[in-house]
Amino acid sequence: MKNRIKALGEGTNRIDGVLKVTGTASYATDFPVKNVAHAYLIKSTIAAGKIADIDASAAEKAPGVLAILTHKNAPKVRAANLRGGGVLQNDQIEYFGQNIGAVVAETFEQARYAAGLIKVKYEKSEPKVDFKKHLKEAARPKAEDRQDVFRGDVEAALQTAEFKVEEVYVTPIEHHQPLAPHATIAYWEAADKLTLYNESQVVNGVQNALAGTFGLKPENVRVITPHVGGGFGSKGGAWGHVVVAAMAAQAVKRPVKLALTRQMMFNSVGLRQKNVQRLRLAATKDGKLTAVAHETTTHCAVNAEFVEPCGDCAKMMYDAPNSKISYRVAPMNIIIPTFNRAPGKSTGSFALESAIDELAYKLKIDPVEFRLKNEPAKD
Repeated sequence: MKNRIKALGEGTNRIDGVLKVTGTASYATDFPVKNVAHAYLIKSTIAAGKIADIDASAAEKAPGVLAILTHKNAPKVRAANLRGGGVLQNDQIEYFGQNIGAVVAETFEQARYAAGLIKVKYEKSEPKVDFKKHLKEAARPKAEDRQDVFRGDVEAALQTAEFKVEEVYVTPIEHHQPLAPHATIAYWEAADKLTLYNESQVVNGVQNALAGTFGLKPENVRVITPHVGGGFGSKGGAWGHVVVAAMAAQAVKRPVKLALTRQMMFNSVGLRQKNVQRLRLAATKDGKLTAVAHETTTHCAVNAEFVEPCGDCAKMMYDAPNSKISYRVAPMNIIIPTFNRAPGKSTGSFALESAIDELAYKLKIDPVEFRLKNEPAKD
């Protein structure tokens, strides 16, 4: 037991442990900001098209309503370094659940009730939402680090291989649902000085995004995040609702709290995209890999590109003289995908290691031994 304790080291209490287990840790909506109003988002109910009309007359008369923001009256901003859009700049709809407005009221319940009174008319377009249907539109990504990477002649090695496998692995869309849904309190201390109580994995990412969007000096945007509440990648930057909260605070000239509901999380803060990964491996009969081809087909948003790096592990995990890593992406009317818990590594290694196991089985070699035979000299 003594040796075991020595090997494991001394127990260390988490600095924030007591606060969290006793319920006294402060998250974005917990801060006692004086005179705070509440905002509730209005979401699009179509995936593609444009807003023909928004009738907010009934909502404007509802109890406690202070302001209603839509593309008709929202301030024009530059939308710098934001994820997913949805900052009320025009009448275009690019995905289901896009932010198209916000009601600001004295209480959350009043804002939510008034939002339900708003009537929206749309001019619908045919949405791109069927992944299989639009696979043929998949093309090379724009990003330099998602271009095809070759070593040797992988096709020739596969054609002449003694042993080979070809498998397709599909991972589904996954959504961010941390314990604490995204939320923000926006407070303008002056016309050019903004404070945000916002759960952020990367506070300077939110700072720079809001500074660029509103034309502020970065040092005049303060982001307060003592506890994240879970994020898994979704809280790495600023989404549209953070900007809308700041707009709302400008409109009513007082602090505004905007908290996403659990339902809103599905179309407000990105997702892990569906990935179709084709793995082709080749080896000699004694278990030496001769070729690795890892080809990913996926989707992005129609207004922005994000491609999960599923092929990263195949670049470096095994010593193969011939390899190919490629990506193809199809634009669709969904919110932009984003970082999600080991982006590319979890999904990519699942596909790669499954194929490695299949080839080891075919070779009748222990799968661990097979991996050791192909350990690279570097990486």
